[in-house]
Amino acid sequence: MTDTAPTGKLTIETHGRREALALAGTICDLYEAVFSLPPFDGNAAEFANQRSYFPRLVDRPGFRLTTARSGAEFVGFGYGHLLPADTRWWSALADPVGEEFAAETGSRTFVVIDYGVLPDWRGAGIGHRIHDELLSGSGAERATLSVQPKAVRTREVYRRWGWRKVSEKLMDPPIPAPVFEILVLEEMPEAR
Repeated sequence: MTDTAPTGKLTIETHGRREALALAGTICDLYEAVFSLPPFDGNAAEFANQRSYFPRLVDRPGFRLTTARSGAEFVGFGYGHLLPADTRWWSALADPVGEEFAAETGSRTFVVIDYGVLPDWRGAGIGHRIHDELLSGSGAERATLSVQPKAVRTREVYRRWGWRKVSEKLMDPPIPAPVFEILVLEEMPEAR
């Protein structure tokens, strides 16, 4: 692993439904490459689960996929969707949030489902560029995501970018981890 990404022109792109489906294999391979490493140490069940749910996510309202590419090589990704008004995202939290905080309209909150950058490309701001592009075009007022507590470095990055922890949630089933921290970003990035 290097601290500086390889040089070359980097392209950050956001893809619609059709392109996201066409890129499903690539995105799932990237997910596995990122989340098979420490501290995540993903396993075959987790990767099969992600390969199963990714194609279904593209039909969710407000779905967005943002990628980073150097030439023909994809080196990072992030995707998510708008939380629907009837979401259960804010339920069953260790520390419940207020009714007003949890109220969703179908366009209030963008949830980042998965996000990652290949190890050799980290440390050059690529992840931040994916993050900002993904969120700035979502049209949402705020964003949320979940992160494994053991991902200390990842949590530090999110904190530097303005995310804050609001609670924890037990996962059922506990794939890829039994507990996740629930984070919120209340000041969305502006388009670059």
